[in-house]
Amino acid sequence: MTRALALEAFVLTLLAALAAASIPLATGYFSWSWDALNHHVYLGLVAQSPRWDLDVVAASYQGYQYPYLYWPIYRLALWTGSGAAAGALWSAFQAAMVVPPVWLIGRRLMPDAAGWQGVALRSLSCALAVASTVILIGVETSANDLLAAVPLLWAIALMLRPGAGSRSAAVAAALWGVAAAFKLSNAIYLPVLLLWWWTPHKPWFPPRRGLAIALGAALGFGLAYAPWGWQLWRLTGNPFYPFFGSWFGGA
Repeated sequence: MTRALALEAFVLTLLAALAAASIPLATGYFSWSWDALNHHVYLGLVAQSPRWDLDVVAASYQGYQYPYLYWPIYRLALWTGSGAAAGALWSAFQAAMVVPPVWLIGRRLMPDAAGWQGVALRSLSCALAVASTVILIGVETSANDLLAAVPLLWAIALMLRPGAGSRSAAVAAALWGVAAAFKLSNAIYLPVLLLWWWTPHKPWFPPRRGLAIALGAALGFGLAYAPWGWQLWRLTGNPFYPFFGSWFGGA
């Protein structure tokens, strides 16, 4: 990547972060939803200080979600003491995490765009990517959806790299696995990796790449989920509690 492209990505990320931060600063408050009051803040507390010996289903079954993506907003709320300030920093942080991989995906989908035309096309691609109401609302809330999707975006950007081989496949699959650990519902996107496993214009799936994808996804998920899964296993006998109870039994 040239210095000009790196500067372009930095400027777009900075502008997106400033725009996201301006929302809670302009309104003067942060959107603490019912979910935030019920379990987001609690999960942030649990991520820092597990309370298994003190609480029993304190936030219903939502209290058993993967908690670590809620820790930053929990700490920001305590540190700033202001909803608007915490919301501005949190919104800016989320935008700064999302825009770089989105920009890279746009660049790789439009490799021939150069000069100011290329800058305009990549900028518009970023704007369109984050123009969804779901994303715009998510930037200003304590939900973990956006942060959980960031590894998926980097995986897609890596998959679009020209000439990517088995090593890239393993890394992309590992990022996919991390996203699934962050939010289990992201696992429904794992079959998309089959499209990368398949060799275009050939009737087979290369075994080496398939093995790289399978091992990468398993390793990424395992490393990211292990700290939380181990606690659930010790507490309930099920690392995915309250899901898959028929598989693991337990509490």
